[in-house]
Amino acid sequence: MQVAVHAMGDAAIQRVIDVCQDLDPWLEGQPSVRIEYTSLLSNSMLKELKGAKIGLAVSTQPIFFFAEEDSYRQFLSADQLKMAYRIKSLDKENILFSLSSDAPCTPWAEPDSPFYGIYAAVTRHTAAGGFINEDEGIPVVRAILAYTRDAAKMGGFVNNGILTPGKDADFVILDRDIFSQKAEDLAKVKPASTWIGGEKVWSQEKK
Repeated sequence: MQVAVHAMGDAAIQRVIDVCQDLDPWLEGQPSVRIEYTSLLSNSMLKELKGAKIGLAVSTQPIFFFAEEDSYRQFLSADQLKMAYRIKSLDKENILFSLSSDAPCTPWAEPDSPFYGIYAAVTRHTAAGGFINEDEGIPVVRAILAYTRDAAKMGGFVNNGILTPGKDADFVILDRDIFSQKAEDLAKVKPASTWIGGEKVWSQEKK
């Protein structure tokens, strides 16, 4: 089974890396250990994650800094803020990561909406009107892959995550083209219909 270790602060994340990085992996096709949250990452941690023998992976949630900017600024030092949710750096180092909402724990009106997370990952803008590490923003397509392809890989779901022949036809149709939206409008995207196994199971018009 995969071990998922909850670690948010830099000391906690470093402890997980120290304990796990030299272990032999026991799973194939997915990480044996993933770090959940992984809120603060230093440059040295990124290097250790990349070089870990066990192949450590990261599941992180940009919705947190979007919803809780004031708390992050109140309780983190300036140096720690620079380490917050370094998604672009994870991608640059080719470290497997996924994005998620952590619903229902996220203190936001729509905690299960991936589009707020995509908005935050791309713009680094917060609900309070500020920015957290703006240079760590990633393109829309990369954020979507982190929610789909890479999340499936992390969870060991071999038939989901991408739409190719032989995979399960599980997908959503959106109410607009997410790739042509202005960045500031990404959080407004909504699902129009949901399909499982190629069958429509929900549509907006049913409401």
